[in-house]
Amino acid sequence: MTNYKTADLDLKCTRSDEILPKTISSETLLGRGKQMFITHDGHTYQLRITKLGKLILTK
Repeated sequence: MTNYKTADLDLKCTRSDEILPKTISSETLLGRGKQMFITHDGHTYQLRITKLGKLILTK
């Protein structure tokens, strides 16, 4: 059994070899803004919320 809490990222695993992806809310990432830039492997990506409330990651 695995418990997830996204607010404080409190992750509990019952198996020691279980690797879990981190879960974080878009509000935590973006704050009050609608976009942010992420760098990965020398490239910059834009993470933004659209007018329809969708989350989009573009290069």
